[in-house]
Amino acid sequence: MNYTIFLSILNLILFSRLRLILRDAGASRKDLLIMGGIPLLILPFLKLNIGWVILLVYLLAYPFLMNVAERSSEKLNRNRWLILLLHIVVVGILCSPLFDLKANILPNVIIHFTDRIIIPGRNITTSAITHGQVLVFGLLMVLNEMNIVLRYILGLLGLKPLASEGEETSRNEYNTGRLIGLLERIFVFLFVLLSQYTAIGFILAAKGVARFQDFKSRTFAEYVLIGTLLSTLLALAIGYFVKLIILL
Repeated sequence: MNYTIFLSILNLILFSRLRLILRDAGASRKDLLIMGGIPLLILPFLKLNIGWVILLVYLLAYPFLMNVAERSSEKLNRNRWLILLLHIVVVGILCSPLFDLKANILPNVIIHFTDRIIIPGRNITTSAITHGQVLVFGLLMVLNEMNIVLRYILGLLGLKPLASEGEETSRNEYNTGRLIGLLERIFVFLFVLLSQYTAIGFILAAKGVARFQDFKSRTFAEYVLIGTLLSTLLALAIGYFVKLIILL
């Protein structure tokens, strides 16, 4: 499999899905157009063959497929994750020897220009590009996809966002908590890559101190604890996966 092209296509798809970070309801038509348009940017860099044609058809069908998946508010997070799994399978097949998606001359021209003009004296290798793609993949997974998984798991457990008084949280408090969780996963991901595991403990301790006064409600404390542990576990898993791939 051509892993560089596989990751390039997948990272564009993941980047387009960042539109879903603050979308608890279904995506709008504008969201779908943007999400469908960004992955098409890979096409000029690929050789024209049957795999290229199938990829074009699939990417053009993607917004319509996503529109169907976004209609069910009750199964929204599950559908979003299933769509991502479909992307991974389809792109993986197209990048396999079966369809043999390959880069054309354009990426080599850009790399040569970068070598000669932007960072002279350094050669950009295929391995370095692939490792960079893996890092971007991990970061994009932590930014949005793990949030989707987290919300889906909490939904399966029957847990809803709660305020410190044990009531359903307001929109502002919910978005603030989600932003804290997002930053938490980013730091955990980076600290795993840097092998700074002690720093992860400091992050969790700082969050506990900041929320200490709100933990008078046992229900709220349990909700925060479950969400924090799941969020940390998902970020750790992605961090370890990326680190393992880079070290191979």
